[in-house]
Amino acid sequence: MKISVCTINDVKKLNNICRLTFTETFEDTNTPENLNQYLDEAYSLPVLIEELSNPDSVTYLVSDDDGETLGYLKLNKDTAQTEEGFDGSLEIQRIYIAKHAKGKGIGSKLMEIAHQKAKEWNCSWLWLGVWEHNEKAKSFYANKGFRQFSSHTFCVGDDPQTDLLLRKDI
Repeated sequence: MKISVCTINDVKKLNNICRLTFTETFEDTNTPENLNQYLDEAYSLPVLIEELSNPDSVTYLVSDDDGETLGYLKLNKDTAQTEEGFDGSLEIQRIYIAKHAKGKGIGSKLMEIAHQKAKEWNCSWLWLGVWEHNEKAKSFYANKGFRQFSSHTFCVGDDPQTDLLLRKDI
């Protein structure tokens, strides 16, 4: 397994893994129209290039020995965060693993990277949003020491859904 910082040169790989993992995770609970609208808005090449260009954000790609992209992690601080008012924190905006690669410790390794980056950026806590009905992800985060502190609305297409906001002090 190889984990590397994603650059603009990797944007097509990032686009592919974003679309694949979001679809694998949420296609059974959203209409095709809402899912496609979200994918087109959140993961277009211009949006991903803009995100990769933000100095307050870093994205990591995970690949296997053959170069297949298996997952990714997107971290935000300061102005890159999706919520305001969480001073001194690092946001784990996206952490996704391809379905066939789950159970291999990739998520735990990406969490370690998030902790390391938080320390490097002098952040005292981590936070993330997770869909209220994503039981596997909620269990994973609870096992990593995250606890709910709030919630917010997250729209997939025109469907407003509730994300639980979880935090962990470091």
